[in-house]
Formats: sequence, C-alpha cells, structure tokens
Amino acid sequence: MPELIPSRKFLDDIEAFRSNAITRKNIAKALALLEKNPFHPGLNLERIVNDPTAWSIRVDRRYRISFDPARLLPSGSPDWSADMFLLRILDHDDLYKHPR
Repeated sequence: MPELIPSRKFLDDIEAFRSNAITRKNIAKALALLEKNPFHPGLNLERIVNDPTAWSIRVDRRYRISFDPARLLPSGSPDWSADMFLLRILDHDDLYKHPR
C-alpha cells in the first residue's frame, strides 16, 4: 500500500477545515480510498493538464485534493503502488489553477 506524504501546503490547507467536521470526514474518506485504490470511481481521479505530474481526486462537490505519484513506470505512467505526495486541498477551480 502506498504511503501518503503531505506537503507543508497540504497540512496548512487541512488546518483550514479544523472546524468543519463534515469536510474533514470526507477528506479522510478520500485519502483512505486513494491509499487502497486510486481508481475507485468515487474519487473521480483526473490528470491536472496544466501540471506535468499532478493528479487530483474528489473530496466532495466543492473540494479536490492534488497529489504527485512518487515514481513513474518506464512507459511514463504513474506507478500507483508507489508513495504519493499530497500537494493541496482546494476548491475545484482554484486547485486546477494552482495545484502546488
């Protein structure tokens, strides 16, 4: 199972949800699913087109999490069994503008 490694910005972003129990629960659920199966349909895994390596998953209808797979396969595809660097948790539109 891959390890999820948070960035400093990710930790700062998650701190903003301290008083929002519902969103915190949704974040925890999304991260658990990412760890077990990045292709789970509820995550709505997407490539971030304006960043060469970043991907995103859905937290809820408003928020998404961006991350980088730590390793690529020789084909250039992500190695989904490798660790993942968690980059940000932001509103959908903001995340796609600034995934890091």
